[in-house]
Amino acid sequence: MSAANDLIERLERETGQRIDDNDGDNNAMAGLLGAMSRLMGESPPNYTSHEDVAAGILIQHQMSPEYKREQQGEKLVANMLMSGMSPDLVKSFLG
Repeated sequence: MSAANDLIERLERETGQRIDDNDGDNNAMAGLLGAMSRLMGESPPNYTSHEDVAAGILIQHQMSPEYKREQQGEKLVANMLMSGMSPDLVKSFLG
């Protein structure tokens, strides 16, 4: 069996869910994303396989449209402040 199959089976056992479940809170899929991040070296050096699900949930959040809109809003505010607008004026635009 391949390492990928071993990883998927481990995550399915640990989470009690299947990777191909399409519900919104799929911890097995989150674990797979976290494991891929760890194996690609995109995670902190002290990150272990026990943290795959938590890292995957964070990755899913960062990929969400809501998170991207939030990031765009923060950039807009930063640009407004850097252009010389007063904080009070920026607050008035934001409501």
